[in-house]
Amino acid sequence: MPIRITGLNSGLDTEAIISALVSSYSYKTNKYKKAQTKLSWKQDAWKTLNTKVYSFYTSLDSLRFSKNYNLKSTKVSDSTKATVTASSSAPNGTQKLNILKVAQAGYLTGGKLDDSTTTGTTLAELGYTGGNGTITLTKGDGTKKTIEVSQGTTVNSFINSLKEAGVNASYDDINKRIFVSSKDTGKDNDFTLTGGNVDGANALTKLGLNVKSDATDATYKTYMQYYGDGTQSGITAKVNEAIKAYQDAQTAYKTADAKNSNISAGYGYASAYAAMKDAFAKSGLSEAEQDQMVKLVQMSATDRAQSVMDSNGNIYKTEKTNDDGSVIYSYTDASGNKSYIQSETTDSATKYYTATASEVKYNKITASDGNEYSEDENGLYVDKDGKKYFVDGSNLVETTGTKVSGGWEKTADGKTVAFEASKKEEVTKTVYTKGSNELSNAKSGTTAYTDLAKKAQDEMKLSDEDMSSYLSTLATNVGTVNTYENTADTTLEDSNEYSRKSIIDKVHKAYTDNAAQGVTDLTNTFAAAIATNKTTMNTSQKTMDNNQVLADIAAMEDGTEKDAALASFVKQVQSAHDIANNTSIEYNTDAKKIDGCDAEITLNGIQYTGSTNNFSVNGLNITAQVVTGDGDANAISITTSTDTQGIYDKIKDFLSQYNSLINEITSLYNADSAKGYEPLTDDEKDAMSDTEVEKWEQKIKDSLLRRDDNLESLMSAMTSAMSGAVEVNGKKMYLSNFGIKTLGYLNAPANQQNAYHIDGDEDDANSSGNADKLMTAITNDPDTVINFMQGLAENLYDSIHKKMQTSSLSSIYTVYNDKEMASEYSDYTSIIKKWEEKLQDKEDYYYKKFSSMETALSKLNSQTSSLSGLFGG
Repeated sequence: MPIRITGLNSGLDTEAIISALVSSYSYKTNKYKKAQTKLSWKQDAWKTLNTKVYSFYTSLDSLRFSKNYNLKSTKVSDSTKATVTASSSAPNGTQKLNILKVAQAGYLTGGKLDDSTTTGTTLAELGYTGGNGTITLTKGDGTKKTIEVSQGTTVNSFINSLKEAGVNASYDDINKRIFVSSKDTGKDNDFTLTGGNVDGANALTKLGLNVKSDATDATYKTYMQYYGDGTQSGITAKVNEAIKAYQDAQTAYKTADAKNSNISAGYGYASAYAAMKDAFAKSGLSEAEQDQMVKLVQMSATDRAQSVMDSNGNIYKTEKTNDDGSVIYSYTDASGNKSYIQSETTDSATKYYTATASEVKYNKITASDGNEYSEDENGLYVDKDGKKYFVDGSNLVETTGTKVSGGWEKTADGKTVAFEASKKEEVTKTVYTKGSNELSNAKSGTTAYTDLAKKAQDEMKLSDEDMSSYLSTLATNVGTVNTYENTADTTLEDSNEYSRKSIIDKVHKAYTDNAAQGVTDLTNTFAAAIATNKTTMNTSQKTMDNNQVLADIAAMEDGTEKDAALASFVKQVQSAHDIANNTSIEYNTDAKKIDGCDAEITLNGIQYTGSTNNFSVNGLNITAQVVTGDGDANAISITTSTDTQGIYDKIKDFLSQYNSLINEITSLYNADSAKGYEPLTDDEKDAMSDTEVEKWEQKIKDSLLRRDDNLESLMSAMTSAMSGAVEVNGKKMYLSNFGIKTLGYLNAPANQQNAYHIDGDEDDANSSGNADKLMTAITNDPDTVINFMQGLAENLYDSIHKKMQTSSLSSIYTVYNDKEMASEYSDYTSIIKKWEEKLQDKEDYYYKKFSSMETALSKLNSQTSSLSGLFGG
């Protein structure tokens, strides 16, 4: 840029003159800037509207599918006893509910302690004279925690021990009592506090917590069942005998359960196997072809397209695609050996050849630009775009790939990138080599599948539709068969009569002997086996329940840890007997234990149990509150019906969303013209106030989508879908059949002529006085209303979806030409840059001219001055 000299010598306003001279260039530049600004505003307007259209489009799912209309309401005859809500799956009708028990947390209110007792009071101060005692906290699920106490144990430390053991505990300093409760309701969350030894029982008494209750007695009896003759050897013998019984029962239960699991799944397997074999029997396919079809039919169409089948029926799957477009396929046999096939595609066909794989080492450099460069066979390094580089010291230099004297030819204006020596590493890659042996019988998975299917279709003389159904059913049955046969047994040996292998062998033999009937005869024997196994499981469960206290020891491996645990348990048995029979141990009669229990209800005579008061039964969510008692006389009724108001509200909400969107679209389309308004330049803005600028620009923005073709097309599609007919049970129906109409052009407020109103809607002043046809229709025939709304929503969804399809002008899920606008914006940027350069060049040209003039005038003035001096001027 030349130095810009103002008219110091000429006295001219150079900037003003030049500005006038280049005004045409400035005008052009500003014209394109304004057009680009306007386009940017239009893009923003469309983005905002498109977001709303897409949101409405996705919300239509709530109306397109029938499950979303399955709204239910419930009434309970006595809501003080229970509260009930219904999900969409709840059946309509009246059901009887009895609440036999409400879930209860375990509560223990301790006996009153001495008035001087505080949280810092020790057991000794409470009168405890024993030694080291143990107290056992037993949860309802059988878990136990042992708390050790001594004369120095304080009330506070004991309460903290209770909390660590998993219950709530506190000391009430006003009432002088310890309070203990389970953290949750239910039998398994209940607790008992018992003495682990006599001293522990006495310590509980001094703490006011030694309560005689059913749960406490049961805890002691759990141990006392092993007391026998009371000797250590006698107790040990009974305990070992019980451990053996527990372990045997556990094994028997697991075995019977595994048998039943295999048998239950075997029903579906046997049925699928027979159906699969029947389907193949009439297909005309050979045994080898059937094996091939089994492999192919369970693959997806994509997987088949990306695989090759050889003449032996082996499936080779895509390993990699080479730069030349050829594909490497690999197959791994049962021994883990891999073999390869390489495809070669020409204009006429695809051929397959054997291929081999070998490991090749090469160097890779991670350069300072973060990109990786891999060494090729010529020692050059190739980037992700295929450009090649040679190493020059610690730099990679781009090359044309042509060798010249002393090295490689540099690419003109090519890239040079540095790298550190530590960023160069040796790596290994697999290189595939195509063999000369063409596999003429190999074919793509798609071709193999199509050929086999065509052969079977011709044999069975099926239509295309029937063949499609045949293949679909076959694929399902093959999948079921393969899942069962490929799932390993984790509990049973193959030799067991109900292992998966045994069942598979039985099914195969049954079909071989007597086809599908043989399989049916076999599965008819399954029910008796399941019943026998269930009896074994029930008997085993009782044995395990009776000896649950020994579960931890039974799970231990033989050794010192188990011996120690067994010796400790024997002591607990002796302590339980001593405590139960020790008349000197006092119980706190002013303490009270409320045992935790499960809730029990009956619904239609069937009993349900849970640890909380919340039940979910066949779509009903029941919260039990108060016991009703058993029998029909005490039952409360639950009446479930279709939620007509809910369906009405769903339709009303849909129309509200539609109206909001269509009113905005209509307003944008019919916006006032902003003719004569253009975006302001900076100079124009400086001449106006901020408020004036804001109003000016808003006037333009409000009119940007006026009479827009895309907007008109969208509006037309939506209104046509809404006003169109929907066929329900062979009859064409319209929104007006349900009292849903527009107000019409003459009666509707401006730009609201496309909005719909529900007759009888109390929230709508325009239609509240009309008869409520919609609610009447929902009440009398909800299925018709639902079917109509589904069809209407589907039509509207499809009409918007078509407008949101991708094209050369627009992206997916956009209703305007976003690609075209982005391209136009980019074009404006280029044009503006070009005109700014022209303006700059022209200004520079004129400034240079004026600068020369000023220089000449300066010289002239200097010469004039000199002459004047010579002549004495």
